[in-house]
Amino acid sequence: MLKNKLHKYGPEDGRVPAHLNFGKHIYDNMVKNKHITALINAENNSTMTYEELAQKTVDVALSLARIGVRKGDVVCICSEKRFEVLPTILGIMCAGATFAPTDLTYGEFSLLHRLKIARPKVMFCSLPAYETHKATFKSASTIENYILYDGPEQNGVLLFGEFLTETAKLEEFQPVPVNGWEDHAFMVFSSGTTGLSKGIPVTHLAFLLNSQCIVRDESHDVSILNTREWYYTYGLMYTLSCLRVCATIVYNINPSVENMLYAVDKYKIKGIQMAPSTITELIKSSVLDKYDVSSVEWMVSSSTPIRKEAIDAIKKRMPNLKNVLQLYGMSEGGSITSEIGAPLGCRPGSSGVACLGFEIKVVDIDTRESLGPNQRGEICYKGPSVMKAYLDNVNPDCKDSEGFFKTGDVGYYDDEGYFYIVNRIKELIKYNDISVPPAEFEAVLHQHPAVREAGVVGLPHPDHGEAPVAFIALQPGAVATEQELVEYLHERVTYRMRLAGGVRFIDKLPRGAGDKLNRQELKNMLQKTPQINGH
Repeated sequence: MLKNKLHKYGPEDGRVPAHLNFGKHIYDNMVKNKHITALINAENNSTMTYEELAQKTVDVALSLARIGVRKGDVVCICSEKRFEVLPTILGIMCAGATFAPTDLTYGEFSLLHRLKIARPKVMFCSLPAYETHKATFKSASTIENYILYDGPEQNGVLLFGEFLTETAKLEEFQPVPVNGWEDHAFMVFSSGTTGLSKGIPVTHLAFLLNSQCIVRDESHDVSILNTREWYYTYGLMYTLSCLRVCATIVYNINPSVENMLYAVDKYKIKGIQMAPSTITELIKSSVLDKYDVSSVEWMVSSSTPIRKEAIDAIKKRMPNLKNVLQLYGMSEGGSITSEIGAPLGCRPGSSGVACLGFEIKVVDIDTRESLGPNQRGEICYKGPSVMKAYLDNVNPDCKDSEGFFKTGDVGYYDDEGYFYIVNRIKELIKYNDISVPPAEFEAVLHQHPAVREAGVVGLPHPDHGEAPVAFIALQPGAVATEQELVEYLHERVTYRMRLAGGVRFIDKLPRGAGDKLNRQELKNMLQKTPQINGH
């Protein structure tokens, strides 16, 4: 067999332990580096060492086994950032079970849909999350045990301290063996661009490989500011990758720009996990001048590309900042390209080169033939970090005949193999760097009694990136106001996903072949009348 000259190949020199168990891999590293500070809550200055984190992991794993959790079971967490969350995640994996994150800001519709996919046996919750969602949790029907991180006591619910009945010395503990190439370490969810969100299983082997592309081994014992929530796919994967190398994770409960800068100043942060919108905000912020950020040497960013002009501007504001490292990734495959460890260094505007074990091609959208350097087409990839299929194989056509996952993203690579993401074929809306799935909005709006049809697209916005706009066709004789529909949606989806572009009422939504909603026509309508109802 010969390599395809038009494909780009990632390095193949990654290292994985013989046991292929991601939970055991992190656990062994924690035990070897007990003296290093693992976590710092920047808002109250509380800390946890890797020894304490390892011990709590042991106690969680053994206590889960006591209540009947076995290999293959799914355990969810619904909580804001707190010390108990990470040892719970690691304890779940060390018990041989699968962890599934749950966003505590989701509305009933979105949350219940994900719970039905995950089918969890146990749910860990903070008190606010439990009080908000307990009715939805009960509707999921598979949950046998609820464990609250904080009180007061409630009927049928264990407090975390009561749950932790089992313990063992660190040197005596052995994580449950797994088949790393097929057993799932954790489960995440797609953004729902072509339908409702889909479950994505991530094997132990997949993340053992992928984590090496997200955080380099050189980050050992380095203070890194963690700004993304741990129930985001990227936030979860980045955090676990930091734990793998025993970095010190500093975090804020309220990740405002000022809180972030305070933490940088106080803890002399060397690296920051950053959202592109926050970088843009920092460039213009006078608050930056109030804090000493001279310790910061690098930022790592994902979600949307950062322009060269923005990188140059933030470097001027933070003169010791050497690199703004960009990643391109998807829940289905993890970090696909990265500037971390790129052989020729950073290239502003690029998302880097192919990551460990990946084979990437750019194909003509119509002919599906592979394209060469500097030719734009759909990015497709395959490798050992890529999921085999969505849970329940709900989208069997997600890969092409050669086994490449079809991203729906348009991009190209240059003569040195650096990739550039240009646009999205998918309809995903990026609002404040949050992925807003239009199909999920539409599914909620369709439940309103007055709505006959709903179509949601993004309107380019100078501050938010894109503002979701809903086109609504009402039932004959029905009446509904824009405010009513906006409030109806906002009560049922995460607060970070807003219908910021408002509602436009039309008689009938445009449809294409097979009665498929023609989103492009909706976007054309927006271009003709971009100012909608005062938004």
